[in-house]
Amino acid sequence: MTEQEFPRLARARAAARPDEGQTRPDPAAWVSSLGSGAENDTMLRFAPSAANSIDLTEANSSGVSQLLLGRRTRLSTLLPAGPELDAAHEVSLGLRAKVRELAEERGIDVGALAVGVATWTAEEDGRRERRSAPVLLARVALTVRRGARGRDELEVQITEPARLNPAFVRNLRRHHGIALDPEAYQQAAYATARLEPAPAFARLREETAAIADLHIEDCLLVSTFADLGETASLPASLEDLPVVQALYDAGTGMVPRPAALQPTGAPAEDDVAPADERLVVDVDAAQARVLEHAAAGESLVVAAAPGTGQTQTAAALAARLAWEGRRVLVVAERSAALADVLDRLEEADLRSIALDVPANADPELLRRQLVQAVLRSERAVDPDTARDEAALAERRRRLQEHVGSLHHVRPRWGCSPFQAMQALAALTGLETPPATTVRLKRSVLDSTVNRQAVGEQLVRAGELGAFSAAATESRWFGARVRNVQETEAASELADELAAALHTTRRAVDTAAAQAGLRPERTVAGWAEQADLYRRVARTLTEFTPEVFSLDVPQLVAATATSSWRRLHLVEMSSVARSRLRRAAKDAVRPGVQPTDLHGALVDAAAVLEDWNRHAAEPGTPPQVPDQGEHVMGQVGQVRERLRRLEGVLAPEAVAEAPLEERDVDDLVAAVDGLVADRDTLATLPERTLVLDSLRDHGLAELLEDLRDREVPTEALTAELELAWWQSALEAMISGDDFLAMMSGTDLAEVERGFRDLDRAHLERGGARLSAALAARWREALRTYRADAAVLRTLLKQGSPTVESLATITPELLQPLVPVVTTSPMALSEFPPEWRADVVVLLEADATALATAMGALTRAPQVVALGDPVIGRPQSFQVSVDPTATAGPLRPLRSAHDALDEVLPTLPLRTVHRPLERRLVRLLSALAYDGALDALPTAGEATGRDRAVTAEYLPEGTGIPMTGGDVVESTNAEVARTVERVFEHIRDRPEQSLAVVTVSEQHARRVAAAVQATAAQAPWAHEFLARGRGEDAAEAEPFVIVPVVRAASVVRDAVILTPGYGRTPHGRVVHHFGAFSDPDGERMVTVALTRARRRLHLVSALRAADLDEDRLDGGALWFLRLLEAYLGDDAADPVGTVGDPLLADLRDRLEEHRARVLPRYAGVMDLAVLDPRADEAPRPLALAGDGGEVYRALTVRQRSRTLPEGLEARGWEPRTLWAIDVFADPESVARGLADRLGVEPADETDEADDDAR
Repeated sequence: MTEQEFPRLARARAAARPDEGQTRPDPAAWVSSLGSGAENDTMLRFAPSAANSIDLTEANSSGVSQLLLGRRTRLSTLLPAGPELDAAHEVSLGLRAKVRELAEERGIDVGALAVGVATWTAEEDGRRERRSAPVLLARVALTVRRGARGRDELEVQITEPARLNPAFVRNLRRHHGIALDPEAYQQAAYATARLEPAPAFARLREETAAIADLHIEDCLLVSTFADLGETASLPASLEDLPVVQALYDAGTGMVPRPAALQPTGAPAEDDVAPADERLVVDVDAAQARVLEHAAAGESLVVAAAPGTGQTQTAAALAARLAWEGRRVLVVAERSAALADVLDRLEEADLRSIALDVPANADPELLRRQLVQAVLRSERAVDPDTARDEAALAERRRRLQEHVGSLHHVRPRWGCSPFQAMQALAALTGLETPPATTVRLKRSVLDSTVNRQAVGEQLVRAGELGAFSAAATESRWFGARVRNVQETEAASELADELAAALHTTRRAVDTAAAQAGLRPERTVAGWAEQADLYRRVARTLTEFTPEVFSLDVPQLVAATATSSWRRLHLVEMSSVARSRLRRAAKDAVRPGVQPTDLHGALVDAAAVLEDWNRHAAEPGTPPQVPDQGEHVMGQVGQVRERLRRLEGVLAPEAVAEAPLEERDVDDLVAAVDGLVADRDTLATLPERTLVLDSLRDHGLAELLEDLRDREVPTEALTAELELAWWQSALEAMISGDDFLAMMSGTDLAEVERGFRDLDRAHLERGGARLSAALAARWREALRTYRADAAVLRTLLKQGSPTVESLATITPELLQPLVPVVTTSPMALSEFPPEWRADVVVLLEADATALATAMGALTRAPQVVALGDPVIGRPQSFQVSVDPTATAGPLRPLRSAHDALDEVLPTLPLRTVHRPLERRLVRLLSALAYDGALDALPTAGEATGRDRAVTAEYLPEGTGIPMTGGDVVESTNAEVARTVERVFEHIRDRPEQSLAVVTVSEQHARRVAAAVQATAAQAPWAHEFLARGRGEDAAEAEPFVIVPVVRAASVVRDAVILTPGYGRTPHGRVVHHFGAFSDPDGERMVTVALTRARRRLHLVSALRAADLDEDRLDGGALWFLRLLEAYLGDDAADPVGTVGDPLLADLRDRLEEHRARVLPRYAGVMDLAVLDPRADEAPRPLALAGDGGEVYRALTVRQRSRTLPEGLEARGWEPRTLWAIDVFADPESVARGLADRLGVEPADETDEADDDAR
């Protein structure tokens, strides 16, 4: 990567050039100025003493011969029994501890046999200084064996040939111009089968004769040595090392300007085809973002708090970069960090892609690893994953489509199916839920998307009585009046009609009685009688009344034509006809000459027939009553008013029969009712207009339903909403094939299939990567035949070294071992020209920049991970006795801080350790600006088997330490801590354990008490000795450590015992040692992050014992811890249910006597548990597919990784499918209750409750 590929560095240098007159040191001098971090230098300032070395110069000759032959040799074989051996034994314990410490914490092997010591006077920087340097150094292994008398004894064995001290070589070349050839000296020392230093010493004396006072002492000393002089080798130009260039610029006066990360253009996780995915271990969203930017070639810093997956991210990143053909160097000072990365690769069956190169690497170790890598490449078979990948992609697509369909807002109606379900659930959850079954047509749905105006009209109609019983029973109901004028006219018409009916009825009845007719019961009958009176009167204008006494039908026939008679089958003689005609003419009134006698007689016959039909008694002659003409007028007026009234009343009011055909009594009652109900009529115009408008909107069916059910006004809006939402939901489902076909059972099956396929896909990631590397390896073998032959020779001879491997082209080694792991200090053993494509620096926070430079100079791209809150680079001592000083120490700056100034930063936010979310949130608020979160454990909700516990010891008083008034350690805490230690050994021996104290004094007292108790508990010896013998590399030892030395200690379980208590008088001194020191906040953070799985706080103090006003810094944070776990209110707040669907389900579950915690921990919609049983089933973690949290996750996260994480923390995760919860919430609630074993409260329980 050049400066052109790293433009922000060019811009930074251009903008922040130092002044013209200012001279910057060259890069090598700048690196040298950073220091090494070591507090003593045993390579050039070795001051052997009885405290820091074992002198074997005068040792038993046979023992020395055995040692120099490379055999394992006991100290008792080398030294005679007595004070000398005893002293050597004591020193050996310190040496072995120092070797182990630096191997674990710095990744360097410091145990060595110094063969000869050279001393001389050096003059550097104008100062004269006496130097003392070992001449030859042979790495040794120091192991402990049980001696014959039951005493542990040290065994020493040379593990590799002795070499000339490299620091001595560099010093002589730089300051005296003397170039020593290390290879020549090694050959001189091994002229025979054993180490014989004399020839090498002779050669050295000869070559250094120019140094007058250089003296070589022939001696053998076992001690600790580390070459820390040149860990970084800088090229002449930093153009190809943009990160180092940026650090150099920032470190020499230029203003750093880190650029923000830019979008990589990589597809979203749900859009990546399974075949294209480069993942071998699970990663969370933040880790995936790191991988995305690193794979795009960007250098960056990753802020990784404890438990957020630093090594998981590193393993995933190394595998992905290896997949893409890049060479990755993974560097960490602590061997445990590298081992963790390798373990994670091992879990993916990819351990052989990494070549682990420890300090002073044994060629056989390298050979074994390379052989395994070759075997992997030769045996790798491309897994046949096409079918499973297609099935995985299909299930992912279906789950995506489900969420998409469920939440897709249809533009036509402005809502989604899930919104419709929520709205309907909210409606059915009302105290009086709506109940209409009316469904609206789609055209009506379209026109009522904005239902506010329609709803207001519906409510107004209700207020006007459109749906009330009184209104619907009113005779005016539905009357067609639209304004005040029409209302007044209708009212006036009713008044007039009511009066007219009464008067006309009397007149009609009187006339009928006078005429001898029956009284009629309908207005139509009145009209018929009135018309009959008119016809009688008309007939009597032509005939005399006697006409009605004649045989009028015979007269009609006699006066008719012959054709009429034939048509009507009448036979009549001419004589009879003549007689009858004369009779007819005689009945004609005098002076009247009818123009049509036959027609007049026909009318008279019809009148007579109708009269006889109406006559009260047969034979009553037709006549016109005295008031007949008046009656006819009155009846006509009544009929006209009735017709007008029919035009006003609702159509359905006159649908059965016209008003004039109704019984007069009923008609009179109806009209009187209209008159009496004139108040209803007053609201009728507005009601009619409103209802007509609603009908125009297509709501006629709904209006009828509301009227039939007499829905009260306050419920009308809900009824409209129910009809609209239900109709909209049905329309959306009918128009969506996916929603129409998928049930909750189907979705659960799809999700289950996805989960299984996705897990299998991830587990095959290692095999897929191996196959890809194998294909590349086979191609490289064909292309680089010469290099392949060299590698083959190295493996056969068993002599591969870092130097020899560096001669082989990277194109051949990359597909074989694309990842190299080592410590930054061990990189000094790598050839200067060795390069990688990417450096992954672990625990950059605790790594000094000077130490990290050896790694940073090896690649153009850097990804540094670390925790800036806890980590601090610490100086260290190579010697067990700090007498060989290196001069004044330079202040150390962490690589994380330095890189953070010049590179963009990405944080990891999720703590994956199965500790309590409450503790993580507390730490997040105190130390990480609220950036951290974690999944909750089931114990946090149930209170059972909690991962973080605390106990208060009220008897925790003690005597202040001498010379002070602080109670640093109480007997109660010591005793209870020891009890907890042995409880852990008994109950959870498979989990590692540490005890963390605040003060050194309390740590010593606890250690002494544990040791005393262990003497009486032989069953605990195996646990207490674990990790201290030959199993040191596999097991983590039990430790008791003060917090100032706990930063590198991580165990499965931790007992945190501050030690501080009250005086016998109950007084608390508000000073808590390391917690109250300037670095106290960091110390509290360290104390709370040492546990992987369990943390137990034992405290003689509680929050109520402390005065917040007297605390600050770490002491105040300590108070916050006590408040969280020993305070008055240690309960976590719970959320509320905003989703009506889930609110209804919650209510149903609570009716089953389950305890429901809504929106618990922000990752589940409902946490459901049985509050009664001590051994209850796992609580349920319910996530609805309609929730915002669910939608924000990828399919993998919501369907597999999140449920797996919850399951690992004691939950039983379940997905709540909205389609099920909506369609049959009771069945869903009953199924969940059955899973928990809870039942609804029965009547007996309720009666008992009432009695109580």
